[in-house]
Amino acid sequence: QMCIRDRYQRRVHGEIKSIGDITMFTRLAKAFFVPARAAAFRLPNVARQAPAFRNFATERAPDIRSVPGHKPPVLEETVHARYASVLFTIASQKEALAAVLEDMRYIKELVNKSEVFRNFLSNTAFKRREQQVVVDEIKANLSEVTINFLGTLIDNKRIDVLPKVADKYIDYYRIINREEAVTIISAKELAEGDRQRVIAALKESNKGVNFTVKFNVDPTILGGLQMYSGNRFMDASMISRITKIKSELSRISV
Repeated sequence: QMCIRDRYQRRVHGEIKSIGDITMFTRLAKAFFVPARAAAFRLPNVARQAPAFRNFATERAPDIRSVPGHKPPVLEETVHARYASVLFTIASQKEALAAVLEDMRYIKELVNKSEVFRNFLSNTAFKRREQQVVVDEIKANLSEVTINFLGTLIDNKRIDVLPKVADKYIDYYRIINREEAVTIISAKELAEGDRQRVIAALKESNKGVNFTVKFNVDPTILGGLQMYSGNRFMDASMISRITKIKSELSRISV
C-alpha cells in the first residue's frame, strides 16, 4: 500500500509541474472548442466602470448587414424566438443586421441598469399610449427597423418579451458571425506572452472563429488555468487535480 501511495505522491508532483506549463493548457484548449454560439457579449459604446480584467479580441470581422435568404440561423417556436426571427428577417432585408445588433445591445444595457425600464417592460397594465411614450424617450438611439419593431410589440401587447427577444437576436448574430466569448482564469496575472499563446492556440484550432478573450485572476485555484465559454468549462487548475488525487488516496487508505 505504501508503494501505491508513493506512486500517487509522485503523480501529484508531476501534475503540479505539468499544470504550471502553459503549453499543456494550450494543447487542451485546441480540443475544447467547436464552432458554436457564444454566451456572452461586449457593449462597445456604453459608459461603464473600468473592469478588473483585460479583454483581448482576435481580428474584428466586418459588420454583417444582410444574409442570403434573410432567414435566422436557428428556428425556434418560443414566443420570443419567433419575434426575434421576424426582427432578424426584416433587418436582413433592410441591410441593417449590424445596426439592429447595436440596438439590442443598447436595450439589454437599459434592462440591466434601469429598474424603471425593467418595471415598464414587466408591467402589462400600461396602456398602449403610455408604452409608446417610453419608447419615444429612447428611439433617438435606435434604428428605424427597431423603432417599428417596438411598435409592433406594443400593438401585440408583447413588449414584456423584449429582453428575451434582444438576447435571441444577439445569439443569432453571434452564430452568423462565428463569435466565441472565452474567459480564462489563472491563479496570478498571466504574462503577455502567455496570453498571446492561449489566443493563438484558440485561433489555430478554430479557423474563422472570432474570439473575445477575458482574463481573470482567482488565487484559490492555486495554479494552472480554467476556461469558460458559454455553458462549457475546462478545468486544468492545480486545485482540481489535487482534489482529485486526494480523493483517490483516501480510497486507497480505507
